[in-house]
Amino acid sequence: MMKAFLGIDTSCYTTSAALVDASFAVIADERKLLAVPAGERGLSQANMVYQHTRNLPLLIENLMAGAEGCEIRAVAVTDKPRRRADSYMPAFLAGYGAARTLAAALRLPLYTISHQENHLLAVLRGKGVIGAETFYGLHLSGGTTELLRAQPDKEGLQIERIGGTSDISVGQFVDRVGVALGLPFPAGLHVEAASRRAAGTLPLGRIFCSDGAVSYSGPEAKAQRLIAAGFDVAEICSWTLRTVWQGLRKMLDCSAAAGMQTLVAAGGVMSNSYLQEALRQYCRHRGIRLILSEPGFSADNASGAAFWAAWKEGGHDE
Repeated sequence: MMKAFLGIDTSCYTTSAALVDASFAVIADERKLLAVPAGERGLSQANMVYQHTRNLPLLIENLMAGAEGCEIRAVAVTDKPRRRADSYMPAFLAGYGAARTLAAALRLPLYTISHQENHLLAVLRGKGVIGAETFYGLHLSGGTTELLRAQPDKEGLQIERIGGTSDISVGQFVDRVGVALGLPFPAGLHVEAASRRAAGTLPLGRIFCSDGAVSYSGPEAKAQRLIAAGFDVAEICSWTLRTVWQGLRKMLDCSAAAGMQTLVAAGGVMSNSYLQEALRQYCRHRGIRLILSEPGFSADNASGAAFWAAWKEGGHDE
């Protein structure tokens, strides 16, 4: 039978489960977005736990239905947002409980990593190697905008935050503008789609950055004024994405000047094609090696956890 490794992730947005083989190829991938009422900008932790608890049995059933002939050899799960002693979020208890139960019932090794490590590992899985060298990471998701320095170790990735935002994240900025425009939450895909119809005529304003920390609260207030003034939806969406990149570029400049050599870009916001291309050009001009995820694996998914389980069980040696 084919060896398989199971990963589970229960974030603020998505219930995810994935299987990879010993060569790190994805065998099966199941995800379900958490349902958010129209006009709302998120869920309570209690609601997240409830939806994850309902979603997980069906996801695991579907996952196994697509993995005939596979033998699960290890399980890995996200159990916290970040790899820090003070990092905690109830949403991850749903996934951890399911993973621990499965591992105990099947007498399998259980590994835990943070949600942030899962995102970075999901990108590295596409390269099939974690390595031993320190690298920089850019984590852009619904609630997180962080520039990181990551050092692989036996527990996963030892991560140091070296830049980010001083108030709201990039994802929150985009979501708040999108919801105010009447777009569904999460709004990222809808904002990107609308922006493609724009000429990009709205001028960018000033964005504040101090010591690698960018502020998006001012741009959000300006976006709300643009909406109230009746400016075109597509133009506002284009302005929003260009403003996002304006801030990210300022944040990256500090580390690029300090000798950044490799940058791993992860998180759902990195699904955005405009930001991907802007980052490609930025890194190309500065001689930085940029690593992006395989298509479809920027947004919340469990392939990074599954990859870690395979790596820990010696999949890279087979």
